[in-house]
Amino acid sequence: MITDHTSGPKVIGETDFTSALSTLHPKAIYMVEGKIFQVEELDVVGRKAHVREVDCDYYTTAITYTKVTILDRFEAAEAALHGEVHVVSRVVGFKKIKFHTNENVGSGELDLPEQQMHTTSYWLEIPLAVMNALPYAADDRRDGVVGLAFAMKQVAQLLLMCDARDVGLSVNAGDTDQPFGPEAQGWSRRSSGDHAGAKADDTPRIFIYDAYPGGIGFSAPLWGMQQDLLSRTRALIRGCDCDTGCPVCVGPIGETGPLAKTVALRLLDHLAGAEAPALPAQDVVPF
Repeated sequence: MITDHTSGPKVIGETDFTSALSTLHPKAIYMVEGKIFQVEELDVVGRKAHVREVDCDYYTTAITYTKVTILDRFEAAEAALHGEVHVVSRVVGFKKIKFHTNENVGSGELDLPEQQMHTTSYWLEIPLAVMNALPYAADDRRDGVVGLAFAMKQVAQLLLMCDARDVGLSVNAGDTDQPFGPEAQGWSRRSSGDHAGAKADDTPRIFIYDAYPGGIGFSAPLWGMQQDLLSRTRALIRGCDCDTGCPVCVGPIGETGPLAKTVALRLLDHLAGAEAPALPAQDVVPF
C-alpha cells in the first residue's frame, strides 16, 4: 500500500512486494498520474510505503545484484545449458537519472532484504580455455563477459517476444559461492571491487532466467535457439556504430569498460569457432 502524506494520509496506489523493493525503496522517485512523489519510508514488515509529493528533475533506478546457483541440468549442448536454478537478488543502491538527458546526477546505498526463488534458466558457459586465450587484463575480460550478457538479453527478449521484466540476467560462477560479476541491470564498473572475490579459475556463466517462481516457459525455447541467439547477438554488436559500447549493444561505457565491445566480439568469435579478426595494437592489453 502506498500512502501520500503531502496533505494528510491518503492511499494513492498498491504494488506487489517484489516490485516494491526496487521501485519504492527509501528516496525513490515514484510517479502517479503525472505527479512526482519521493519515498520517505518503506515499511517492509507492514508492507507500506510512505511518500510525499516533490518537485524534482530526475527519476531513480534501482541497482540490483543477483546470484544464481545451479540446482539441476535438464538439457545441454556444448556451451549452452537449460535447467533449474536458485536465484537470490538484493537491491543494494539506486541511481538518480535526469529527465530528458538521462545524466547520472547522484546515487545512494540501500540495505534491503534479499529475495529468493526457484525458477528455470538458460545459461551459457564460457570455457576457461577461451577466457585464458584472450590477451586482456582480468577486468577487461570481465567487462567483455558482462557486455556480452547485456547484448544477449536484448536479443533474447526479441526472440522470445517477451517484456524485459519477464526474464532476468545474471553473470556469475554458477556452482561456487563467489559471484563472477554483478547483474547487468544498474551495474557500475566502479562497483566491480565488491565482486573481486571471484576466483580466476571459475568458469563464467551468463544466466538468462525466467523472472517468476517456477518459471513460465522461456528458458527451454531459448536453449533451443542457442545458435540463433549467439549469431544475432554477434550481428547486433558488430553492426552497432559506436566505438566502445553503448546502450544499444554492450551497455554504456560508464557501466562496463572501454574494451567491453572488443572483448565481447572476441568471445563470440571463439564460441562460434570463427577466426577472430586482427585487432589494432592499442586494443591489446597484456597481463
